[in-house]
Amino acid sequence: MSFTDKVALVTGASSGIGREIALEFARQGAKVVVNGRDHDRVEAVAAEIRDLGREAVGIPADVTAKAQVTALVAGAVRTFGRIDVLVNNAGGSSGARTVADLAEEDWDSVIATNLKSVFLVSQAVLPILKDQRSGKIINISSQAGRALTVLAGPHYSAAKAGVQAFTRQLAKEAAPFGINVNAVAPGIIRSGPRLGAIWDTFPPERQTRFLEDIPAGRLGDNAEIAAAVLFLASDGASYLIGATLDVNGGRWML
Repeated sequence: MSFTDKVALVTGASSGIGREIALEFARQGAKVVVNGRDHDRVEAVAAEIRDLGREAVGIPADVTAKAQVTALVAGAVRTFGRIDVLVNNAGGSSGARTVADLAEEDWDSVIATNLKSVFLVSQAVLPILKDQRSGKIINISSQAGRALTVLAGPHYSAAKAGVQAFTRQLAKEAAPFGINVNAVAPGIIRSGPRLGAIWDTFPPERQTRFLEDIPAGRLGDNAEIAAAVLFLASDGASYLIGATLDVNGGRWML
């Protein structure tokens, strides 16, 4: 999969899965726009990419705020002249809650970070891709959007299920313009900073029970999610439209 001279914009790319996706695009030849909220962390990842001999720009922005999204996309085009791939990776959760004790502000924050951001950035990038008559949009959902979650709560499940539904709607709208829109739904990724920290709080017997429910017998890795994203962004996925690729070690099939 070569992305030489392609431009990839990755939101939430300052750590975890997003960082690995940004680095892998760079390794495969792409120019990368690194986005996140924290300026120093964003610039650190952009510097890593430049150390690989690739071009990168770090543009901090809150992707739940439309004005900042507009500035992010404008900065990407101003720097590289185009956008070929958008990866909507920004997300997170305030932790596991029951519906009964979930605060309204937590609901609003998680829905905005995981779902509203996908809408805002996709809406801002879509006219550019339509003008080019080509492009790829990959949205990061979650296994939590397919089934129940005991790690991230009902607000996170609702948001990630919404990402999958939005992916299908946008895919239908964008396909006539040569734009492929798909999603990736990761399982539990040990190397992610948020889930990794939660996982470490589990006693060994609970970790064992979790692993028994995963046919692969282990948790996933950032690099495995990045590989799925790059496949969906490649020419090899040109006939995949509106799909959600489950990368969870087989847990979803049980």
